[in-house]
Amino acid sequence: MSEDILHQIRVSSRNHDIEMNEEIHNRALLLIEDICYLMCGSLLIMLGIPAPNLEMNDAFSRELERERECDHQELDLVVQTNVPLLNSQQKEVFNTLMKAIDDENGGLYFLDAPGGT
Repeated sequence: MSEDILHQIRVSSRNHDIEMNEEIHNRALLLIEDICYLMCGSLLIMLGIPAPNLEMNDAFSRELERERECDHQELDLVVQTNVPLLNSQQKEVFNTLMKAIDDENGGLYFLDAPGGT
């Protein structure tokens, strides 16, 4: 799970040099604790697993909020410029995901998208 979080951070920040760190491990512990609590009503500490550091999570949340602060007009321009360049398969995926977002539907989407051009 920590590897997934690291991957998400690398992709969202476009910085593949980010290394595994204590904050990422803590975030994984928080997610695991949430799952354990939902499934059996127990916190990790009650299961003999180290508890997540909630103060560190606050710092992580603040960092995430900073990442979300962006120039929406600039991003709109990027979308308007690049959507017409999508091939038919990419356009189908884009439209499917945008519809799910607009309709506020949850879901899992799996893409087989090998690297390259």
